Amino acid sequence: MAARRPKSGPVRWIILATGLALAPSLLGCSPSISESEAEASRDRQMPDFIGEHFYACPDGSRLDVDFLGDGLTLDIKTKPNATPVRVTSPASGLTYVGPNLNVSISGGDRITLKRPGARAMACKRVLAYRESADKVASGQAAGSAA
Repeated sequence: MAARRPKSGPVRWIILATGLALAPSLLGCSPSISESEAEASRDRQMPDFIGEHFYACPDGSRLDVDFLGDGLTLDIKTKPNATPVRVTSPASGLTYVGPNLNVSISGGDRITLKRPGARAMACKRVLAYRESADKVASGQAAGSAA
């Protein structure tokens, strides 16, 4: 018995036309996203992201510290649009070391930055980034240079 070959007819052309019409939408064109949406999805972009803390320093600067991996790696941003500086520690409780920066965390609410040729600076953790950081920077809350 020979296999029957389907006849070409209107149904076949409708299926082909529908497939061609849907092809552009199936090619994966993604809509552009805004900067705030990109920042909000940072957690999903960094699979080893553990958590984030904010710190206010007595000189008015603010830190955004991301804890990564097993807690032995930090990404520290000193300005909102700055590239983070990565520092690592060989073990829990030891100093984090990175390019021209040593970082130690004490008591869970204080971070100390040590740069070559500069005084060490102790910054205090804040829960609400802007308001609490502004209070520390203006001297209304505790925060001291070491």
